[in-house]
Amino acid sequence: MSFVVYEASRSYEERLTKEGVTMINIPDPPNKFYHSWAINVIRYLAKCSDFPDILHFHGVWMPANLWISKFGRKKQIPYVINPRGDLELTRINYNKIKKFKKNIAWRLYGKSIVENAACVIATSDQEKNCMRSLGCKVPIAIIPNGIELSSYPEKVIHAHRDKKIVLFLSRVNPIKGLELLIEAWNKLPDSLVANWELHIVGNSDPANYVCKLEEQIKNLGLVDSIKLLGPMTGDAKMQKYMNSDLFILPTFNENFGNVVAEAMMCECPAITTTNAPWKILKEDKCGWWIDLSIDNLVKTLLEAMSLTDEERIILGKKGRQSIINHFSAESVSKKTKEVYEWVLGMREKPDYVDV
Repeated sequence: MSFVVYEASRSYEERLTKEGVTMINIPDPPNKFYHSWAINVIRYLAKCSDFPDILHFHGVWMPANLWISKFGRKKQIPYVINPRGDLELTRINYNKIKKFKKNIAWRLYGKSIVENAACVIATSDQEKNCMRSLGCKVPIAIIPNGIELSSYPEKVIHAHRDKKIVLFLSRVNPIKGLELLIEAWNKLPDSLVANWELHIVGNSDPANYVCKLEEQIKNLGLVDSIKLLGPMTGDAKMQKYMNSDLFILPTFNENFGNVVAEAMMCECPAITTTNAPWKILKEDKCGWWIDLSIDNLVKTLLEAMSLTDEERIILGKKGRQSIINHFSAESVSKKTKEVYEWVLGMREKPDYVDV
């Protein structure tokens, strides 16, 4: 077996090569144009004498998605797509300008890309249902994102601080529900907030959106209890999860929400909305899965922030075990391999593939 991937993947290849997989590296795209059009992938395939058995790409809207899908059809190579939220209706409809552009793109080429796929991989039932509502009739496999358990510390050590922390860590974007969260924070009792801070961590998208949040925080008189900290990555991000007492993602839409899993693996109890596919928070009784509203955010924050440290620690440990039970990278990779084998006629249809 061999994989064709960008050079940036080298640091992740050791386990594959140990299993006998041959890795074929092509140059990383030097700029956005090369990335959008997958120029280096196109050049590789144009010179390739031994074509792949299967193509697997992510997203729907990029020019590269269109080119690779056309290449697959021309050479009769089946392809699999991970839309990565591109076909979530909330995301399509959220911005009027983007909705207009995406509706045009869907009619021009997006629908054709999806309709000719051998299989589409959704990370949740929610994402699958959105695809079906768009008229997608192709097989859809439900496979969540895998969590590389070895990337997380075996033992979580919680820091002791003067003030406890509620952490938001994600893109700082209107779809994440931050304005509602700030309004909810403003409605919490002063006696409770006096011992807590809300830390908002992430890259502003669009770049000026953070200015709107700064103005909201200032107007509500919350500058002492809400901190906008910018993006964090790598070890700093991991440490931030471990140093926080609660995690919150009050999102309007999430096709998966890796940050929820990251927080849970760092034993930080999570709160998110039913707009994200995290029903296991409720099922495994390890966090909060709520309908999005200011009142619900206030009620849930009151409950979560009023717990004792010991109660939150127990919740955090339950959350970590829940991720281990449901989302190990090994189980997810096994399902993806089974989809490949089914597409290539090497096995029966897996029961998690909806046709």
